Amino acid sequence: MSPAPEQSSRRKSFDFLRWLPVVAAGALMVMVAFISARTMSELKDAIYWRQHTFQVILAAHAYEENVMNIQNTMRDFVTLGDPAALASCQRSIKLEPQLFNQLVSLTQDNPPQQGRLKSLSVAMKDVFDYDGRLIVIYKQRGAEAVLRTEQTGEGRIITGRARNVLMTFSDEEQKLLGARDAAEQSDYYNAERLLIVASALAAALLALANVMVGREMARRRRVEFEREKLIGELQQTLAQVKTLSGLIPICAWCKSVRNDQGYWQSVEQYVHSRSDASFSHSICPDCREKFKDEIAKAGLANEKSPAHN
Repeated sequence: MSPAPEQSSRRKSFDFLRWLPVVAAGALMVMVAFISARTMSELKDAIYWRQHTFQVILAAHAYEENVMNIQNTMRDFVTLGDPAALASCQRSIKLEPQLFNQLVSLTQDNPPQQGRLKSLSVAMKDVFDYDGRLIVIYKQRGAEAVLRTEQTGEGRIITGRARNVLMTFSDEEQKLLGARDAAEQSDYYNAERLLIVASALAAALLALANVMVGREMARRRRVEFEREKLIGELQQTLAQVKTLSGLIPICAWCKSVRNDQGYWQSVEQYVHSRSDASFSHSICPDCREKFKDEIAKAGLANEKSPAHN
């Protein structure tokens, strides 16, 4: 027997609702995996750019130290006439293009910083030109002439301009480092929160699916129990029903019936012992006509009996 349409619809609805949390949990985990992969990629990028900015800052510090060494050793030479100071100054001057090019290479992704490096290049050219003039003055007129030239303040202005550009460059990299460090921390926190929330939600969906399955299994057990109970009651009822079947031996004359034990019984007794049927005695029209005299005598006898008085 095919299931009723209502039961089939209910079963399909349950199957859909039962699998919905599981499918949702699976989809959620796939989405979490995708977002986690993307977040980890962004986190790697943030770490890379943070390290890159740190390298730029170190390169800027190295360049600044080299420039300071040029200025200090040059002044030691033009004021004290120290040949070692001049040699150190010349080495730092040769190193300056290499350090400057390193800054240019590291900041190719940052047009504003590239613009500041161009300004720094112009300012450093003025510094080196001024330092060359001081060396020429020292060689031609001595240290006193150098001191008089320095007292004009031109050197401080030229050097200060270069330092300001370099300081602005370093400050911008420090700000960028802070921003990228904040982005890295934010990516960490976002990934952590995402994993926690998504895992909790997936666990809740799976728990919901488990509860729904548990409820359905309990409902099915109740239905199965009721079905078994009904079947038992039907079997018990059927066991109590008495029926007549098979070939029944009956006497052709007196109409007595032979039972299973070989004893002869009246038809009434035989039927009553094997079914819930009972008999109500009457007389058919043929027998009424055939035995009308006996019926009349029996009626007369009943009228004379004391029970009818």
